[in-house]
Amino acid sequence: MRRAAVVKRVLEHSPTLSMLARRARALVQAGHAEAALPSPELEFQAWNLPLARPYAAGDADMYMLELRQRFPAGGVQDARARAMAEEAEGVLAELAEEEAALAARAENALTDYALANAAQRVQQQQLAQLERVRQAVQARIATGGARLAEISRLDTEVAKAERARIRSEGQLAEASAQLNALLGRPVGSELRTPAPLAVHTVRLPTTDLLKIADEKRGLARGARAKLRAAEARGDAARATARRPEVMLGVGYWQEPRMRAGFGLSASTSLPWLWGPGRALERQAEEEAAAERDALRAASLVARIEITELSARLQTLEREWQVVQRDALPAARRTVDAVTAAYASGNGSLVEWVDSARSALDLELEVLDLEAQLARGVTGLERAVGSALRRTPLDSGVEP
Repeated sequence: MRRAAVVKRVLEHSPTLSMLARRARALVQAGHAEAALPSPELEFQAWNLPLARPYAAGDADMYMLELRQRFPAGGVQDARARAMAEEAEGVLAELAEEEAALAARAENALTDYALANAAQRVQQQQLAQLERVRQAVQARIATGGARLAEISRLDTEVAKAERARIRSEGQLAEASAQLNALLGRPVGSELRTPAPLAVHTVRLPTTDLLKIADEKRGLARGARAKLRAAEARGDAARATARRPEVMLGVGYWQEPRMRAGFGLSASTSLPWLWGPGRALERQAEEEAAAERDALRAASLVARIEITELSARLQTLEREWQVVQRDALPAARRTVDAVTAAYASGNGSLVEWVDSARSALDLELEVLDLEAQLARGVTGLERAVGSALRRTPLDSGVEP
């Protein structure tokens, strides 16, 4: 259950990524179609057939067979093909964004699975410790060194710990179900033991993160591709509004009683007089302006998201170091001291229970902070759109 292997397997089994890749390929083919000339036209005419015998094709005065080819306004095909290519690039950027989101979801599911697994182990250790103390208290009751009320207090604490353990089992089951679903495995499939939570952070300055996001983040890449597509459609609209479309034809003419011959034909559109061209040009201009606004909006969203995630990650890092370096070692020393005092008859069970509960809460808090750090790094990588160099955190505690 290593991170890289899980993410790779999840991405390989994603129908959404496959769907987006196929859409991109379809748009590439659409670009090829836009770049091609329209299909030629073949026309046959028979002139002056007798009304009394319209089926008498041999009595026509003239037969004509003409092959025509339409040529769009200059620049239209190239512009429309570029628009399709940019649309394909936009879908690929959407694919990259979806891939980053799916990878983050897989990593977070694995983090939840590792957190629930570790929390369950800590709570089982706590239950075992409570059971050992309970047996010691029962032995002391037999000798008159403890009161029955102490057993009741321990029973209450055991019930609380058992409830917490059951809650962790439920969280483990939920995380397992989510991982199996993401991995495309049957519900209830057994998962391997997860690797311990890796405690990492990202030390890149926010300015560097924003630069990477501007280049790599799928939303930013997609917004730029959509803007380029809108600009290409604008070029096509301007060409349609300002340049004529030409039709050329060559035909074979045959009058039954005269020699055969051929004919040439040519026609052109007159976009300067009337037609939809000018309105389409203004539409394209508005669409390009809208995409410029969308690009600025995507940049603003990325700036806000990355700034917040980076600040949050730094806060979590400091919290984790304080708990690991100061709070948890102090709580463990307190448990040791109270345990020794209770064993010698100079301490109370209430003090031991309170100190053990505080130490357990801090153990679980450390695990939760480690999970939040893992999610924070994952979220920052998703927001940036690229894998980042992860720096291992040092608690400052001597091993």
